[in-house]
Amino acid sequence: MRLRLPLDQNFFGKGLVVLLAVPALLLPTLVLCYIFWQAAPVLSWGFVVGATESAGFGMADGIFPQLLGSLLLAVMACVIAAPFALSTALYYRAYASHRQQRLLMVMFNMLQGVPPIVFGLCGLVVLVNLFSWGVSLLSGAVVLAIVVLPLLVLNTLAALERIPQQYSEAGAALGLSTGAIIWRLWLPESGINIMTGLLLAMARALSETAPIMFTATVFSGVVWPDSIFSPVTTLQTHIFYLAQEGNDAQVTTIAWGSAAVLVLLVAAFGLLSRMLQKIGAH
Repeated sequence: MRLRLPLDQNFFGKGLVVLLAVPALLLPTLVLCYIFWQAAPVLSWGFVVGATESAGFGMADGIFPQLLGSLLLAVMACVIAAPFALSTALYYRAYASHRQQRLLMVMFNMLQGVPPIVFGLCGLVVLVNLFSWGVSLLSGAVVLAIVVLPLLVLNTLAALERIPQQYSEAGAALGLSTGAIIWRLWLPESGINIMTGLLLAMARALSETAPIMFTATVFSGVVWPDSIFSPVTTLQTHIFYLAQEGNDAQVTTIAWGSAAVLVLLVAAFGLLSRMLQKIGAH
C-alpha cells in the first residue's frame, strides 16, 4: 500500500530522503575510485601473480604470496566453522526449546558484537602459546573461524527459515523422522542459500586484519606454507606494513595496489553470493 501525502509534504520528504541518500552512495563510490586511481600504476597481471621471497615485501615482483595466504586463511576458517554453524542452526530449528532458542540467539548476537581483536588476543594466548601451535596458518584459521561462526549460524538459520513450513508438515505426515526431514528436505532445499552464506563469511574473513596479525602472519619470506603450522603472509597485513612506510612513494603505491586487489577479491565473493542467491530464488 502506497502512502499518499499532500504534494508539498511529498516533495519535502522526497527531497530529504535524496539529500541523505546521495552522500551514502557517493562517498563510498569516491573512495573506491580513489583507491583504484592510486593503484593504477602498479595494477597488472604480473603484480597479482608474481612472487617475491625474503626481504622484498612484495615490492619488486608481485603479491601472489599475500593473495594466496589471504585465501588459504579464509577458506580454512570457513571449512572449520561450517560444520559447527550448520549443526547449531539445525539444532536451533529442529530440537531446541523456545528458551534455548532465545538463549542461542542472544549468545550469537552478542558474539557478533565482540571486537575481532579480542579473539585475536585469545588466540595468541591459547593457540599460539598454550597449545604451542605458534604463529601459523592453523592458529589464524581457527581464530577466523570463531570470528565468522556467528555470521554463518545466522545466515544458515535464515536459509532454513526460507523453507516453507508445508514441506516439513508434509514430511511428518508421510511418517518421516526429524532426521529424515533434515536430510531429505531441509538440506537439499536450503543448500544454495547456505552456500551463499558461506561465501559471505569468506568475504568477512578476508576483511579481518587484527586477529591474524597475532596468530598467523609474517610480513615476508613465505611464498607457500610448509604445513598448517607454518606462518603465511596476507594482503591485509601486507597493506598494514606498507602503509607504515608512507615516506616512500613507490611503497605507498604498492600498498594502494594491494588494497585494490583485496577490494576486488572481497567483491568477487560478494558477487558470487548474489549469483547463488538469484539461482536459489528461481
